[in-house]
Amino acid sequence: MQHWLPPPADYARVHQAESESEALLVQRILQDAGIPVLVRSRQVPGYAEVIRGAIGVWGDILVPKSYEPDALQYVQNYLRVMKEPAPVSRLAGIVPPLVTLFDDHGRIDAAANEKHIEFLITRGVHGVFALGSTGEAMHLSADERREFAGLVVRQVKGRVPVLVGCLSTSTDEAEQLARNAQEIGADGVVVIPPYYWTPSDTAIEMHIGAVARAVNLPVVIYNFPAVVGRIVPVALVARLSQAFPNVLGIKETIDNVGHIHEVIARVKAGKPEFSVLCGYEFHLLNTLLSGGDGAIPAIANFAPQLPVALYEAFRKGRIDDAAAQMRSRLELAALYQLDAPFFVVVKEAMTMLGLIASPTVREPAPPLTDDGRTRLRGLLTSAGLL
Repeated sequence: MQHWLPPPADYARVHQAESESEALLVQRILQDAGIPVLVRSRQVPGYAEVIRGAIGVWGDILVPKSYEPDALQYVQNYLRVMKEPAPVSRLAGIVPPLVTLFDDHGRIDAAANEKHIEFLITRGVHGVFALGSTGEAMHLSADERREFAGLVVRQVKGRVPVLVGCLSTSTDEAEQLARNAQEIGADGVVVIPPYYWTPSDTAIEMHIGAVARAVNLPVVIYNFPAVVGRIVPVALVARLSQAFPNVLGIKETIDNVGHIHEVIARVKAGKPEFSVLCGYEFHLLNTLLSGGDGAIPAIANFAPQLPVALYEAFRKGRIDDAAAQMRSRLELAALYQLDAPFFVVVKEAMTMLGLIASPTVREPAPPLTDDGRTRLRGLLTSAGLL
């Protein structure tokens, strides 16, 4: 990044950024499109806020004049998506990633799962996502996954959309799971890149593309770098969304607001119906304010009223209320610091709140330690849930 100087004669200014984060976002969007970019700050050390307050500009985005028409088009798309109200996407709102509830012997407990689905729907969720990481899909056999997917679709009865996870390191198996989801009446499928080895862009494109070709359902990309070992780059998300009409969303389980913003700016600009859903609830308001569509938050299994209230406040234009609700529960982010897989934490919380009888999980996931339970109880209490 260069500090402000008169632009070189062969460069043109295509955007004036109001903040550094906006400048860097526009820079990445143009770079992903293959356009050379210079970012020049107008700030003077020690006087940045004074200058920005006086002129309303943080810095300039410059490109070679030969790239100016294309760059202006990308910037206009960015401004349209980021500054104007976003259209309602097909998948929007709060979509809990369901836990899979087991009996004391570790078998799928149909009655407990049906009761849990009713609890969520009556609390106003806008959809459900079965067989994700929170649902311990990686610990279920293919037959159990089909069984559970059918249970969820039957219990929901079309009241909200049902997404079914097709998480597999095998493309053939992911396709089979997606076809089964279509046959039983699911509303969409969620596909994660192969996660045993770190896949290349080509491998990710082949895997998700094969599932998209196998079904007519909406396909949601599952961006979860902690599991896959790498991020799904924005350029690849854009390519998949353009190549396949039914690639219609992304679940961003990533603690990186920049990536979420880039997907909104770059992908939704050309495909407004593409849904951008954050995975971590503490990014929900940022996602909505930037033109995203909602969240797939695991805490909604035991406290759906929290993200639902925030989403509804935002949807009705009560931004201050939404922000206050976000601030009031920021401490719940500490739940992710407990020493156990998050589905363990969620089930322990559900047990403490009296929603389920037992926090049974499949091995090799360990239970929470006594210290972990004490910390969890304290967090739930301070958040006003206990």
